[in-house]
Amino acid sequence: MKNENITDEKQKIINYSSEIFFKGGFHKTTVDEIARELCISKNTFYKYFPNKENLIWSVAENLIAHVSSKINPVLDSEENALVKLVGMLGILHKNILRFSDKWLRDMQLHAPHLWEKVDAIRKKLMFKNISRIIKQGQKEELFKDYPAEVIIEIFIASIRAVVNPQFLLNSKYTSWETARFTFEILLNGILTEKGKSVFKTIKLPL
Repeated sequence: MKNENITDEKQKIINYSSEIFFKGGFHKTTVDEIARELCISKNTFYKYFPNKENLIWSVAENLIAHVSSKINPVLDSEENALVKLVGMLGILHKNILRFSDKWLRDMQLHAPHLWEKVDAIRKKLMFKNISRIIKQGQKEELFKDYPAEVIIEIFIASIRAVVNPQFLLNSKYTSWETARFTFEILLNGILTEKGKSVFKTIKLPL
């Protein structure tokens, strides 16, 4: 029971910090403010997080785990590859909307090394997930018979290039608009005629 309480207490800090970091950034938020809002002592905070940077990384890891837990059931479903791909897009849509420019700016200016770690994990997960969908789509004759490895690398490189703090902060488009444009451009390049017909029947997240 004691270990469960410790886990709950730590998760409470992560959940609260995620909410305020994604909305207002993390650079100006102090440990004192977090402890005060959660009615905990600073000693309790430091029991779980040696410093604020450790908390920021825990927030990022928590987000990655959350997104993965939502995507896995989509990938394991019996739907066709296009439905799965759009399902993934919908999940990303909901999570991208949580981010403010302040969070992106702080990642770029004050924690670029943490963003590099996030990006490395993101690349690994994208390769795994997109690989499954592309190979399934080719078997279903929804995607053109280009080498799967090439398609996957193009998808991953394109998404990493535009869905990152440096690009987004200098773009007139939102994070979600950028992700959707990238998705549609890439998808239209690999769809077969059958794939285009199926795609027209699927509603994209707004």
